[in-house]
Amino acid sequence: MDVDTTTGKWAHADILDRVGRGEVDVLLGTQMIAKGLDFPNVTLVGVIDADVGINLPDFRSSERCFQLLSQVAGRAGRGPKGGHVLVQTRVPSHHAVKCAVSHDYASFVEEEMEGRADPLYPPLTRLANVVFSGLRESDTEQLAMTAATRLRKAITRYGNEITVVGPAPCPIERVKTRWRWHLLLKCANPALLTRACRFLVERLAVPKDRAQLRVALDRDPVSLL
Repeated sequence: MDVDTTTGKWAHADILDRVGRGEVDVLLGTQMIAKGLDFPNVTLVGVIDADVGINLPDFRSSERCFQLLSQVAGRAGRGPKGGHVLVQTRVPSHHAVKCAVSHDYASFVEEEMEGRADPLYPPLTRLANVVFSGLRESDTEQLAMTAATRLRKAITRYGNEITVVGPAPCPIERVKTRWRWHLLLKCANPALLTRACRFLVERLAVPKDRAQLRVALDRDPVSLL
């Protein structure tokens, strides 16, 4: 069960109905089978490469891993037969894996919060991710550099309350034909962060040429990829 097998209308429902009727013994799929399924006869869940997303350059990567493992583990043993969960991982000592296996949400939060204290990341501060994209990498980089320079000059009036991180290439540097750079704005004061974002949107001149440059501002981003 994945994007390729569920493109047709009601395709996902047809697959799940077959599982519910007992016509299917093994359901193999992506993350879409980890959430919300309730089949009492499922007694075994296996997670392959459970840690594949832990080291992504995103401050929520460990959180996502913990959530996914906790959710998929809940698909087994929902009936009187009980169940087992097998997790394949290269980092069994990572707190996201250990806490998910032991269902220890409090310990995960405690350790995760320590990791977000230095450098600061939400929920200890507020964040805005500004993504610059264009058909030519050099033009995209130049626009990101110009924006960062103007922002740093504009926020001097606020002292050290706003931090500009970057710019740098996005973790996913290119999507189809468009190159991507980004910078981060960090500030514990939501009002000041709003002012900085508004300054960027209203004052940054985006050249209109063949490079088709664009600027996208994501306030309180869910992902930095």
